[in-house]
Amino acid sequence: MRIGVFLLLAAWLAPGLFGHDPWKPDEAYTFGLVYHILETGDWLVPTLGGEPFVEKPPVFFWTAAIFAKLFGWAMPLHDAAHLASAFYVVLTLLFTGLAARRLYGPSAAAPAVLMLAGSLGYLQHAHQLITDNALMAGVAMGVYGLAASRGFWLGTGAGLAFLSKGLLGPGLLGLTAALLAALPAWRQSWRAWPAALLALVPWVLIWPWLLYQRSPALFHEWFVVNNFGRFTGEAGLGGVLDHLHYAKALVWFGLPTWPIAAWAVWKRQATAKASELPLVAFLVIFLVLSAASSARTLYALPMLVPLALLAAGALPPRALLKTVESIGFWSGAVLALALWAAWIAFIAGWRPAFLEAQSPGFTPRVDIFWIVSAIVVTAVCVYGARLQPRMPAKWLAGVALVWGLAMTLWLPWLDHAKSYRGVIADMKAHAAPGCIAGRDLTEPQRAMFHYFADVRADRRDCPNLVVHTPQAKEPDTASGWKAVWHGTRAGDEKEYFWLFSR
Repeated sequence: MRIGVFLLLAAWLAPGLFGHDPWKPDEAYTFGLVYHILETGDWLVPTLGGEPFVEKPPVFFWTAAIFAKLFGWAMPLHDAAHLASAFYVVLTLLFTGLAARRLYGPSAAAPAVLMLAGSLGYLQHAHQLITDNALMAGVAMGVYGLAASRGFWLGTGAGLAFLSKGLLGPGLLGLTAALLAALPAWRQSWRAWPAALLALVPWVLIWPWLLYQRSPALFHEWFVVNNFGRFTGEAGLGGVLDHLHYAKALVWFGLPTWPIAAWAVWKRQATAKASELPLVAFLVIFLVLSAASSARTLYALPMLVPLALLAAGALPPRALLKTVESIGFWSGAVLALALWAAWIAFIAGWRPAFLEAQSPGFTPRVDIFWIVSAIVVTAVCVYGARLQPRMPAKWLAGVALVWGLAMTLWLPWLDHAKSYRGVIADMKAHAAPGCIAGRDLTEPQRAMFHYFADVRADRRDCPNLVVHTPQAKEPDTASGWKAVWHGTRAGDEKEYFWLFSR
């Protein structure tokens, strides 16, 4: 039975990690930072296409660079870097299971892990090359440290979260620890704080100190603008100003855990000591993120850990479990049949307008590797639907089945539309001999043009210049430049690229 659960988790995690180029926006610029480390050996200052990029600390970039160095000989560098995402996802699941085991007993570990993996909000992001996966692992580690009164794991989790996305992670864990210690059942939890602080110190001092030694200006940009500015709006880092964003997103983002967790709170199961920790942690994360000046659904990932723990400790009625179970599995089964049928028809010559519009010019072909992978995923998910615990296993089987087919049968079609490889290759074919400089490229574009064509924004005196515009209008350039090419990605009407030569 345990082997079956591991196989089901593998069928959920493996598809989507490999076989495609870094996609915009987050994957592309993240890999650009990793590629800078591999190319220059500079592990201190995150740099993107020749320009410093200190929006986030570098622990995830370091990890991805290490995996790329270790396995880049066997696969493309960007695929090898994706192993960092898998590494942190495994850590997240492991420490969530350990926390559930500590809070409720051994039988709660599998439900917590399966419900977290099956969360709709976690599905896409768990497979992306993004720093939020390291943040989530740090939060799960810290929550386990609180549950087990292990200061080392609390401090290490806070430290990992700090070097993933700055002050947010340790702030959330610290506030959770303080509020928890105010509850009668957790009054002695403060005893773990000294050990936690000792474990945290190396994480929060070494890299910031080295960054300050390199450049006080970059340190200020990272520490002040990109930490506090996220909440005040000074950083201007996108997102929307909507304090109800996370409340609305959790309706789908938190499935299947939130109905069960809500039932536990409604029935006052959350007054038990074990359930107080995940409830406090969830409320802290939810309220802090909702108070920020900008919101992205991606930022809600840490909420899923305490939500899964709260649901794992509940004893809901069979009718609720059956309803959630049926929605997840049968929706997945219907969508999976549709994906198989549409793919077979696509290979046979079916060309609906909506598919062509999303990925113009794509020519489908039979790829034995992806077909075999799809068959294996289908078989594992059908088998996984029979595992125990029944509800989270059937839900995850349905979710993993749809995701697995999309990331095997339909992955070439998706990558054709999302990758920058084709348009960059076309651009390079028209470039004059010599280097290529870049201008007005967005962060994902800087990363991919650097990776595929060695384009750098800090170059001067190059015979070629590539410029990005949001409309199909030739940009102004200094005298002496002649437009020799323009193009865009397949189906993209928001990004246009222009190549000029002297």
